[in-house]
Amino acid sequence: MFKQLFWRPFLALLVLTASVNALAIDQDWEEAKAVVEETTEKMLVLMSDQSLLSANNKDRLETEIQNIVTPVIDFYGFGRGVMGRFARTATEDELQRFAGILKTTLVRTYSIAVSDFSVASYRIVPPRASSPRPELQVVNVVMTSSAGQTFNILYYMRKDEDRWMLVNVMVEGINLRLTFQNQFADMYQRARSVSGVIDGWEERVASTIAQVVKDVEG
Repeated sequence: MFKQLFWRPFLALLVLTASVNALAIDQDWEEAKAVVEETTEKMLVLMSDQSLLSANNKDRLETEIQNIVTPVIDFYGFGRGVMGRFARTATEDELQRFAGILKTTLVRTYSIAVSDFSVASYRIVPPRASSPRPELQVVNVVMTSSAGQTFNILYYMRKDEDRWMLVNVMVEGINLRLTFQNQFADMYQRARSVSGVIDGWEERVASTIAQVVKDVEG
C-alpha cells in the first residue's frame, strides 16, 4: 500500500513532465512550420505573376526570389555543409565567398522551379514523431501541380538564436545539399584547392541544377 501511495504521484509527475516536453517540442515544429508556410505563400504569390515568367524579366524574378529566401536560408551554414570535410581547411574569406556564390546558385535554382512548375495546391504533413533535437526540425510539404503531379519536399530547419533558418532541402528524395556536396568533392579533385572550386562553381553547377529539375519532373 505504501509503495502504491509513493509511486502514483511519482508516475503522475513523469507523465506531466513528458507532456510538457512534448508540448515544447511540438511548439518548435509549429514555429519552423510557420516560417516554411509563410515563405511558401510568398513564393506562390510570385508564381502567380505571369509577367515575371517571361525571359525578359529573368533578372527581376531572381531579385524577387532573393528578397523572399534570403531571410530564411542560412547560406553560410549551407555552404559549410556543401564543402563537407573541405570546410575544415577553408579560410573565413573562402567560406564567406562561397556563401555568396551559393546564394546565387540557390536563387537560380528557385527561379527555374518557379518558371517550370505550376502549383495548384500544397499541404504540410505533421511529423509522425517529435524531433530528438528540438532546435532541428523537418517540415514536410506536399505540392500538387496543375497537371495533378505531387512533389514531396522536406525542408530541414535549424533554430539560430530566435530565428528558424533553412539548412537543407530534399525534393522527391533528391538531397540538394548532398548533391552539391558530391559536386564540390568532384571539383576539388580537379582544382586541388577550395578557391579553385569556388571560382568554377557557378558554371559547373548549372548542369547539376538542370539535372535535379529534370529528375524531379520525372
